[in-house]
Amino acid sequence: MKRSSKITLWSLCGFAILVILAVASSVVWQVHLIRAINTKERVIHSVGLPANIKELNENSDVSAKLEAIRAAGLPTSGAKLNAYYPAVPDNENAALVMTQAFALMQDFSDNRSSQIANFQIPPRGQPLTAGQKQLLASYVGMNSEVLTKMREAIKLPGSRYPIDYLPGFATLLPHLGKLKNLARIAEYDALLTVGPGHSQYASQSIADILGMAKTLENEPLLVSELVRVAMIANATQILEYSLNMTSFGEAELLNLGKDFADAEKTNLMARAMIGERAMNIPILLSPLNWHEMKLMFEQIPTNSPLWKPSWSEIIKADASGIRQGDLRFYLGAMETNIALAGLTPPDSLAATNVFEAEGKEAKEQHYPVSAFILPPMSGVFIREARSFVNIHLAITAFAVERFRLANGKLPENLNELTPQFLSAVPADPFDGKPLRYHRLAKGYAVYSVGQDGHDDGGREKPANWNSADETTYDITFTVER
Repeated sequence: MKRSSKITLWSLCGFAILVILAVASSVVWQVHLIRAINTKERVIHSVGLPANIKELNENSDVSAKLEAIRAAGLPTSGAKLNAYYPAVPDNENAALVMTQAFALMQDFSDNRSSQIANFQIPPRGQPLTAGQKQLLASYVGMNSEVLTKMREAIKLPGSRYPIDYLPGFATLLPHLGKLKNLARIAEYDALLTVGPGHSQYASQSIADILGMAKTLENEPLLVSELVRVAMIANATQILEYSLNMTSFGEAELLNLGKDFADAEKTNLMARAMIGERAMNIPILLSPLNWHEMKLMFEQIPTNSPLWKPSWSEIIKADASGIRQGDLRFYLGAMETNIALAGLTPPDSLAATNVFEAEGKEAKEQHYPVSAFILPPMSGVFIREARSFVNIHLAITAFAVERFRLANGKLPENLNELTPQFLSAVPADPFDGKPLRYHRLAKGYAVYSVGQDGHDDGGREKPANWNSADETTYDITFTVER
C-alpha cells in the first residue's frame, strides 16, 4: 500500500470530483429539487438569503467584490488563506504529533500490502475468518506505535497541519492520504477487538477515528472536508458492525455519543467554500496562471461529464476580456453558494440545483473556469447531509442501546427514548422530519429517507448494488441483536 507523498490539491480534487459526481447523479433527487425550485433567484428567495445578493452579483464590478471580501476579513489568495487559517501553539497542536505518527507507519513488503489495501469489512454479524484475523493482527501489530502516537495527538485541543497554501491549486496536501491510511489502522484494530467482553477496545478505536477526523475541522478546503466526512462514515460503519457483534456498556455509549455529537459542525462547509474561493481567485486574476489551467484541463478524460474547453477557447477568453467576466461571474456565484453553505440540511440541499444552473450559465457565457469549477460542487451538500445522517443515526442507536440496558427490551418507538435518553428524536437531514425506526424479528433499524426524499420503509441497499438498479433505498443503521 505504497502512496506518493506529493499529493496536490488538484490531484485530490480530481478524486473528490469523481466521488461528488457519483453522488450527484441521482436523477430522482434532481427531479425532486427541480419541481420545487426552478431558478437560482427562486432558491435565493425560498431559503431567505439577503435580498440584495442578486443585485450585488449583477451590478458590482470585480474590484468592489474583491474589496468586499477583504473587508469581511476573508481570504482572496493562497497567501491570504495562510493568515485566515488560525495558528495553533505547538504544544496544543494535534496535527504536529499526528505527523510524527505518519512517519512511524509501516506496510508489508509483500503481496499482503495489496490485501490490506483492498480489505472489506465483513457483512453485518459475520465475524472475521482466521485468515483475516491473522492478516489484520500482523498489520496492526507492526503499527502499534503509530496508534499510541495518534492517541497522544488527538488529546490535544487544537490542530493545524503544516501546509503552505501560497502555491494555490498546486498546494501539496500529503497529510490527507496519510490520515486516511492511519484511520484504516484504527478500523482494523476495532475489527480485531469486537466481541463479547471487549467492547471497550472497539469503542476506543471508533473514538480514535472521530478524533482523527476532528484534526481536519478547521482546514479551509473542500477536499479536507470531504475526507473528514468520509472518516465519520467509516466510524459509523464500524460502530454498526460492532453493535451487531456485542453490547456496549453505559459509559461507552455515553462517551461515544458525545464524540459523535461533537462531530456535527454546521459551519465547516461554508468555511471550505471560502477557502476554495481564495485558491481559485488568483487563477482568474492573473493571465500567468492560464498555462497551468491548460495543463489542468488537458488532464480531464475525453469521456468525462465535466466540460472541457479547448485551448483556443482559453486563449480567446484571456485575449477578449472574458476572463474578467469569468471572475465576476465566479465571485457572484460563490457569494451565493457560501451563503447557502451556511444553512443546514435540508435547506442547504437547494444548492445542488444552484451549482448546476450556474455551471450551465457559465458554459453559455463561455466562462471556462466557472464552468469547470462550479458544477462538480453540487454534490458536496449531499455529502454533508449524509454525514449528518450518519451522526444522527449513531446518536439514536446509542439511545436505543441505553434504553435496552435500562429496561431489558427494545423501545417500540423512538418517542420512548425522550427525555431520558434523548432530548428530542434527531431530525432526518434529507426531509427535516424525525428519523424513522422499526423493530425487526431480532433487533431494530433506524433510518433516513435518503437523498430521494422517499420513505421506503427502511429498505436497505444491498451489498451488490449497481447503478442499473432503479429501486429506491433508505439509509439504514441496523442492529440484529
